[in-house]
Amino acid sequence: MRENDGDTVGVQVRFFAAAAEAAGADVATVQVVRDLSVVETVAQAGGCGSDLNRVLSVSSYLVGGLREPGQKKLADFPDLTNLTIDVLPPFAGG
Repeated sequence: MRENDGDTVGVQVRFFAAAAEAAGADVATVQVVRDLSVVETVAQAGGCGSDLNRVLSVSSYLVGGLREPGQKKLADFPDLTNLTIDVLPPFAGG
């Protein structure tokens, strides 16, 4: 599921602390279109509930270990192979 077919990309999303609680999972893997933003991808992976949306609005995002803005599009990353997004709410390193 982590393969890139050109239009879509497999992304692993890791949720920490309050983000994991709101998403109901520590890790989710999703297949999404490349033109989604980081935060849109995370919301899709986590089920997009109101608790998760609240946590996402104050979280930081690491993509491939580097801090990135939530608005950045997946297509703007140079390598979409094995893409991992970490969701760090405040007090969990975010």
